[in-house]
Amino acid sequence: MKIRTLDTGEHRAALDLFHDSLHQPPVADRDWSSLSESLEPGGVRGAFRDDRLIAMHQCVPSDIVVPGGELVPLSVQFRFAVRAGHTRRGVGTTLMTAALRATPEPLAVVRPSEGGVYGRFGFGVATRCRDLVIDRRRAVLAAEVPSGGDTYVPVPGEAAGLCGEVYGHTRSRPGSIGRRPWYEQLMDRDLSAAGLFPRIVVHTGSDGPDGIVRYSVRGTGGGATARTVLDVDEMHWRTPRAWLGLWRFLLGVELVDEIRLRSRPLDEPVEWLFTDPRVCRVTDVRDEVWLRTVDVLAALRARTYGDGGSVVMDVHDPVLPDNSGHYLVGADEVCRTREPAQLTLSVNSLAAIYLGGVRPSALAAAGGVVALDSTALSTADRLFRTDTEPWCGTYI
Repeated sequence: MKIRTLDTGEHRAALDLFHDSLHQPPVADRDWSSLSESLEPGGVRGAFRDDRLIAMHQCVPSDIVVPGGELVPLSVQFRFAVRAGHTRRGVGTTLMTAALRATPEPLAVVRPSEGGVYGRFGFGVATRCRDLVIDRRRAVLAAEVPSGGDTYVPVPGEAAGLCGEVYGHTRSRPGSIGRRPWYEQLMDRDLSAAGLFPRIVVHTGSDGPDGIVRYSVRGTGGGATARTVLDVDEMHWRTPRAWLGLWRFLLGVELVDEIRLRSRPLDEPVEWLFTDPRVCRVTDVRDEVWLRTVDVLAALRARTYGDGGSVVMDVHDPVLPDNSGHYLVGADEVCRTREPAQLTLSVNSLAAIYLGGVRPSALAAAGGVVALDSTALSTADRLFRTDTEPWCGTYI
């Protein structure tokens, strides 16, 4: 088997292989011009056997917000597939390992279509999200809910590129990922292919646009069970006032029975907007982003930590063995060390605690962290704690 970077002339075959792995048809000629931009030169690898492409993997450069607010270089593992008939033979493992070893960024992420696949490559669940359904007919805002300020609906010509611009202004949570220039076009294409007509609403603050929501409306069922559903495709804001303004707009859309939101932050206080919190139902809670520390020392140094001493961690990384070793982590110093370990954990578990999505002590209860010092877990909890739940909120 041979692994190499694909030429741009081979990108369409790679994308067809990816679609086939998802039981989708090959790329149509009418769609190739828009999809081809998302396959950036130098970012697509292929595995060949007897000159036949049997697997593909794509990564794109980006950045991610880490605790403390820094933007850290990131590799987004975007597409990964092995041709039917060649799975479970080590092809995917070899291809992904080669990609990780060639990754210059200290962090990598993936949003997998199937959970559990990426754990063997050192990825761990770093952010989670939830889906909500609002009974719009019964939803009444509580009297104490403040006014949300001004919103407007841009005309189609104004909307082009506006989502990406406002999204860039609102990124603050740990886990938020920068978007590539072609992201908006790709999302609009997917919505259009599903027969949906997206609408954009913008909230304006004293410094200009500071919140945005993209939604579409569709009918479900028939006869007595017919309902009109407003699907929120994405919603981002910089201030609580912007968040409230966008919600007031959504609740004011006429002829809607339900408002459905996917992949929202776990700590977004939607229920508390209403006189009856039961009008808001949580329909799913699941993993969102899987993170990988490609360079453990650089990743640990990139974020900030809470006060409360330091801890020595023994990190195990069988895929990238240079990462394995002892690390001293504290608010004032992060370095490799020869000091005895107080905690031992895999690189997967390190990814899970890195953005603050789970406490080290919680992972220890599940066996993901082993404490060799009775005080180390409480220290690690304070160091890795964050004020908000980490959340990505975008698909790549």
